[in-house]
This record gives sequence, C-alpha cells and structure tokens, in this order.
Amino acid sequence: MLGIDIVDLKDPTFKERNSRSLDLIQNEEDSIIDHPNLFWVLWSAKEAVFKCKREPLNFAPKKIPITISQENDGISFASEGIKGQILEKDDYMLAICGDLDQIDFHVFEDSNENWGEGVRFMIINYFRDYGCDYHIGSDELNLPTIEPDQIEISISHHGRFGAVAFPKSLL
Repeated sequence: MLGIDIVDLKDPTFKERNSRSLDLIQNEEDSIIDHPNLFWVLWSAKEAVFKCKREPLNFAPKKIPITISQENDGISFASEGIKGQILEKDDYMLAICGDLDQIDFHVFEDSNENWGEGVRFMIINYFRDYGCDYHIGSDELNLPTIEPDQIEISISHHGRFGAVAFPKSLL
C-alpha cells in the first residue's frame, strides 16, 4: 500500500487557511505541530493516508486521525499503522506514505490544465525513459494501477505539479 499527495504552494488560486479552516479537517485525536502551512501539512498527510488505504469512499479528512511530528530531518506522520513523510520544497509540499523503504516517487512540473490525463501521460513517459513499457489502468475500485500486472500506484496533482508513488520494484 502506498499513498501520495502534492500541494502547489505557489498556485495563484492558493488561499491562506486559518484556524477555522483547520477545524474543518481536524480530527479530535489529531496530534499536530506548529507550522506556517499547518493546514496543508495536515491535509496532504490525510489525503496520502486515504489513498494508501485504497477504499472506495469519499475523502473525509475529519474522519482520519493523524499524528504529525517534526524532527531534525523533517516532518513525519502516522495514522492507524500507516507511516509517512512530508517533503517541503520552495514550490510544493509532498506527503508520501506506506512502506517507505519499498516506495519510490517522482514529481512532474508542467502548466497542463488537464492534469487528469496529462499526469498519466507523463508517468508513462517517465517509465519509458527507464525502458519500461507500462500503461496506466485501474483496479476493480477504479483506483490507479500499472498494467499489465495491475500493480498499485498512487497519483496526485495540484497547480503546476503532478506526482506518482510506485513500488521500487517497477524500475
């Protein structure tokens, strides 16, 4: 299982979030840190966990309890046995979770307005650069997989960025 979420911190439609916004996604069991982009840290961690579970439900961040901690080497999070990390760059924030030793990921940047198709095309080209002839499919829940072997992947896009998490064994 793996999950990924990306937030474009320079998206022109990006809005500042306040404590009222935080109340809309915070679970009473959440353990959080002090961070200037706390809303997006919490949101992206919860969305990555949701994707990791691969359940056919609507994303309801308030229902996902999460513990976020900050250490010298960065921000980590955990929820119901799922562990993850937040990667912060100047332009984006990325949350990735699952068996982190077995997961790899790639971030794409483009101004593509149709990320739903654009990111899939970029993922296929990324794997082709490594000599892999894969295509994107979906499982019985309509969640993304790499074909022909129906290997689970996780896809995210926001603003100028797209991202994919996949098992290291694919490359």
